[in-house]
Amino acid sequence: MKKIITGMLLLSLCFLIPGIATMIITGKTDGNRQQMGIRVILKDGNEIDGEQFVIGMAASELSYIKEKEALKAWMIVCRTNFLKAVGNEKKVKEQNLSLDYISMEEMKKNNGKKAWLELNNQLEEASEETFFQVLCYGKELADALYHQVSIGKTVSAKEVYNISVPYLTGIDSSQDVESVDYMDIKLISYKECVKKLQKSGQKETEKTCKEELKIKKQTENGYVQKVATGSNEWTGEEWKEIFGLNSTNFYLEDYGGRLRIVTMGKGHGMGMSLYGVNALAEKGLKATTLLSYYYPGTSIRKWEKEK
Repeated sequence: MKKIITGMLLLSLCFLIPGIATMIITGKTDGNRQQMGIRVILKDGNEIDGEQFVIGMAASELSYIKEKEALKAWMIVCRTNFLKAVGNEKKVKEQNLSLDYISMEEMKKNNGKKAWLELNNQLEEASEETFFQVLCYGKELADALYHQVSIGKTVSAKEVYNISVPYLTGIDSSQDVESVDYMDIKLISYKECVKKLQKSGQKETEKTCKEELKIKKQTENGYVQKVATGSNEWTGEEWKEIFGLNSTNFYLEDYGGRLRIVTMGKGHGMGMSLYGVNALAEKGLKATTLLSYYYPGTSIRKWEKEK
């Protein structure tokens, strides 16, 4: 009889150990995690809850987010953007969302097991502490735009797209000048410039690139809208893609017989700066304050799941 009981106990432990291990690692079992109730079908065919997808969104951009309150603010931004993209759907495909996402398996592979465990715990905690919290303007979900590093201030939607959005306006983010990505300088030969432009479908010569190339139109804060030579024209976004620039805030100059491209900031510059929000969190600002700072006039509300 004792052998039978012992065997049953061992069998029970076999089923319990995975759950216990999960609790040790994450502080909770899968069954205890709060569920959003929206299902996401991943590109690999697996299906997960919307909140787990939000965690994967936050995990995809952690280079600048280190502080707990900054991570909480970032999680709210990710959740807001997810729900905005989902709309009224209860089941969606990842490829239809156009949102950055990284699976926990990818994060573990990229960071190693030890670092992954720590990052995973931080993400799970931020998710738990902000669960169902979203950023709203009035009663509507906000367009919670964000970028990596500003030019020392954020830029308004009015300046970039000529659309007035009250909470997407110019905000001081001067702490961003301390980022290694605040400024990037590329120095290339005019021969290489010609090659890159030819690959984009436009024919130029070293002479036209050196003598005619100029920024034709840019915003008040330096975001380039048009680059031109005597015969061709590109948008700032096209130029950014062709030359692999961090943003469309750049200027061009001849430097010792070569083309120098100096780029400021990283990303489109609107909304929350990820580097900036983390720097402010280091000074003790809470997530609610950080969000109201970068998105003035907005408020954090509890998302109500439709029944």
